[in-house]
Amino acid sequence: MSKYQILIVDDEEDIHSVTKLGLRGLKFKKKGCDFLSAMTGDNAVTMVRDNPNISVILLDVVMETDQAGLDACRRIRNELGNHVTRIILRTGQPGISPEKDTIDNYDIDGYLSKTEITSNKLYSSVRTALKAWNELMDLERHKASLSLIHDCAMSVHSFDPLERSLDRILEAAAAISSTEMAMLSLETFDKSEVASNYMMHLATAEDDIKEHVARIAHEVNQRYGRGESTGALQLETGMVFPFALHRELGHGWIYLEAVDLDELQLQALSLLCGHASNALYSTVAQGLLNSRWDQSDDFDILAI
Repeated sequence: MSKYQILIVDDEEDIHSVTKLGLRGLKFKKKGCDFLSAMTGDNAVTMVRDNPNISVILLDVVMETDQAGLDACRRIRNELGNHVTRIILRTGQPGISPEKDTIDNYDIDGYLSKTEITSNKLYSSVRTALKAWNELMDLERHKASLSLIHDCAMSVHSFDPLERSLDRILEAAAAISSTEMAMLSLETFDKSEVASNYMMHLATAEDDIKEHVARIAHEVNQRYGRGESTGALQLETGMVFPFALHRELGHGWIYLEAVDLDELQLQALSLLCGHASNALYSTVAQGLLNSRWDQSDDFDILAI
């Protein structure tokens, strides 16, 4: 989303114009604002249903009914289940909905009297609401990322085929980063230093990207080497997250194309790579144990 969406709800057209004028030039974290308009409470609920990324609502109380704004607020929170969008109530008749009672009974972020509001007060109220919306969105994204990592951790088992484990890890990385193309490479070694290579990718495009995958793999392997790097690597087309298996059983990397990752995503992906290292070590070690068991009835498990 390139700009914040602010919904103005009022049955007076002049209020829409004055509000847009008062908020002109408003930016938060270098992003400006787009304005949507609704003339009734029912229309406001429909707008929020159709535009779930609305950040702030400036909501008049008295419109088609004396309680239209409050009814819309209740429906947005309860009927639509939207508890992230920030709502600032505005009223020209504060006696109908006293401020204290309204704040106590409704999930709102501000209560402004039209007779007392100034441009500065409006500007500061909306900017504060944008900050609160950003923080709530970060919390939601953090919860979603942790849920993906948890689900990945619970679904990867040492007795599963290695390819299945790699698929689940790659799917989690792609979901966290919201990339359209992701790759995962793993090279493992047995006790005789014989290497096994695994390469897989996910892509939303239907075009044949085999050549593209091969080129990226070659570039990453040239720059990454045999597991010497431990930090994220920025390429011209995307970002690489390396990981290494315990006891030098292998190393690999996850490539995410055309992503602009924020701090939260970087932390989540680093955590995922740490989990991948442990999970894949268990899977590879289990494979070696099974191989040795097939070859001999007498071997030292601790040697792995």
